[in-house]
Amino acid sequence: MDKGKRKEGFMEISISFNCKNTSSLVDYWWIIFNIYAFLTIGYSATDIQNKHKFNMNLAIDWTQGGLYGEFYLHPGGEITPFLTQEISFPVYRTVGKEENPVAVMNMEKRLLSMFSTKELDFLRPSDQNRFTYYLPEDPRTGEKLYFKKDEQVWVPLEMVHEGTVAELAFSTDRYYEPRALLEILSKYDIDVLWMPLYSGELDTIEDVGFSIAGGSFMSVETLGLSKGRELLGESSFTEIWIDKETIGRNQDMMLRNMEKLIENESDSYLDHFLGLRHLEQRHEFLEENGFKVYGAVVTGPVKELLKLQEEETFRGIQVGEFDYWNWESK
Repeated sequence: MDKGKRKEGFMEISISFNCKNTSSLVDYWWIIFNIYAFLTIGYSATDIQNKHKFNMNLAIDWTQGGLYGEFYLHPGGEITPFLTQEISFPVYRTVGKEENPVAVMNMEKRLLSMFSTKELDFLRPSDQNRFTYYLPEDPRTGEKLYFKKDEQVWVPLEMVHEGTVAELAFSTDRYYEPRALLEILSKYDIDVLWMPLYSGELDTIEDVGFSIAGGSFMSVETLGLSKGRELLGESSFTEIWIDKETIGRNQDMMLRNMEKLIENESDSYLDHFLGLRHLEQRHEFLEENGFKVYGAVVTGPVKELLKLQEEETFRGIQVGEFDYWNWESK
């Protein structure tokens, strides 16, 4: 009689079998089948799949500048015979008041996070285009960075019919508290989707990707302030969009979510699986220095977006996707 015992994530199982004859072999596979069925039922009955999906949604919110994953409780994930959790969900871009599907996030969460994988599969090649955000100063020296304005970037907005909505990104020539930047933007009939945060890149965090050209502009791998999400338990969650009236709650929710990830997940899970490098250092920087933003992704009617030319502090304008009119004024 051979005995085997293995510990798998959330439960421990003992297996005994005898393979002396065909009947025993059939019995062995019957046991394996029942164990797999038991694991599948147990997996479906827990909030493990919700946790991984919610955490990946946070990672998309913070790193993908204007893209949002779809989160709902008890998603259609599944567990394979090799105990790999397979979860997928759609990812959207907001243009005007509508969320348009642009990609699917496919995850394979294995027992060891270092062997887990994720892939953001875009529906069209053009959907992969991402905005770039330019720092107002070099964090290494404190020197001001200048960015020459290009009036031609506004031409696509001028050429389309005013009954059109679009998305647009810009950087600023100084750091702003989020509420202060939202106060500037409140003059226009637009929605704010995302704001790049300065969280210590090239200052307290040296090992971070960055690019610089001619001493005139510089961009870094950073996180951004997005809509607030909070998982309240196994049966409820909440979401709030960016608004000057709720921005304090957005910031508090982001800090709480960062704390939970740091306290409950391994470095491999955060760095490799979620792609949230230096999360603990960034959290410490934000706690000590507060939230400072230097741009935004916004959406609204093209006639309103064109008015942003009036703001001298805005630079590095980038026009994104267009859509037919789907707007309701505030």
